Amino acid sequence: MDIQNKDKSEYLHNFDVKENTLGGIYYLKNKMKLTGAFTYIQSYPNDLLPDFYAPEYRPWQMIQWKNNTKNTSFAHWIRLEERFKTRTINSSQLTNNFDFTYRLRYNVFIERPLTIKKHEKGAFSLSIAEEIYLNYGKTIVYNNFDQNRLFGGFLYYFNTHDFLQFGYTNVIQHLASKDKYKAIDAIKLTFFNNLDFRKKSSTHKS
Repeated sequence: MDIQNKDKSEYLHNFDVKENTLGGIYYLKNKMKLTGAFTYIQSYPNDLLPDFYAPEYRPWQMIQWKNNTKNTSFAHWIRLEERFKTRTINSSQLTNNFDFTYRLRYNVFIERPLTIKKHEKGAFSLSIAEEIYLNYGKTIVYNNFDQNRLFGGFLYYFNTHDFLQFGYTNVIQHLASKDKYKAIDAIKLTFFNNLDFRKKSSTHKS
């Protein structure tokens, strides 16, 4: 389960996007897993109507694998999303129609511990991530390249399953219009709780 609230300016007073996700993970082996999930999204396209939002329904599938060295952990994943976005009129009125598109995402995440302890209570790590988004579909004309996200920050572990990620994200997004881009600078704060229902003999930190 994943809950995200993305704010434009004043904390909890001017939302950009709200996302709620529910899914499951199947481990092919210790360092490779498959995920299937569904995300319900509320987008707020009109600053003059702060309570107006456009729903999006997004099932998606993902494969993730890890490569570790002695001091550094690398995680990669590829995600395919099927996006059903509600059409609006002048960003102020909902319609009964949807725009359907695919989106492909590739992410690489690098973690390097800064303390002797790794993935244990009190452990502290440096983290860097790069993610690229690509759009596909009949309604996609100019923005096959959707966006690029670069993250730099830190991880703090409360225990082997619960940790906090905080840092800075830079987003470069290609809008639907030709040669029109948007740049976003954001502070990211995320709490992770990894629930693992496998037998203890085969579990590991996900």
